[in-house]
Amino acid sequence: MRMIVGICLVLLLTFPVQADQTLVMARSSAKAAHVMDVLRETIPEYGYSVAHVQRCDGGMAEFDYKTDFYRVVFFGRVEEVRSILARHPEMSPYLPLKIVVIAENNETLLAAMDPRALGSMFPGDAQLQLQFSRWYNDIQSMLDEMRQLKK
Repeated sequence: MRMIVGICLVLLLTFPVQADQTLVMARSSAKAAHVMDVLRETIPEYGYSVAHVQRCDGGMAEFDYKTDFYRVVFFGRVEEVRSILARHPEMSPYLPLKIVVIAENNETLLAAMDPRALGSMFPGDAQLQLQFSRWYNDIQSMLDEMRQLKK
């Protein structure tokens, strides 16, 4: 439970939106390193590029969160991100998209912010609302695939 609270805090600090917004989460029985490898292969299958993978093990240890595997995967579609940022530069803290991968006991926990949570920031932009829904569907599908992994 403490690990989940830590993940939520990290994601909420990364994505400062309204407190009533949700996270998208999944558990996998596969080892975190395997989940990470498959996730990095899966993201391009949905048309996204992996921009960066950030190790967070050391930083979280400073807050007494002990884990042997903690990564944040940054991903997106370059032209899509550029187009959105040209129209809405205030979106820069939220792009590229992110999925957290953490080893927890003998399982792997994955979490991402529900992109639809950003909708309240742009109530008049129907195109952006649709984009948030598409991102949500893709993230949910990726997490469903990770949930099915065995190893």
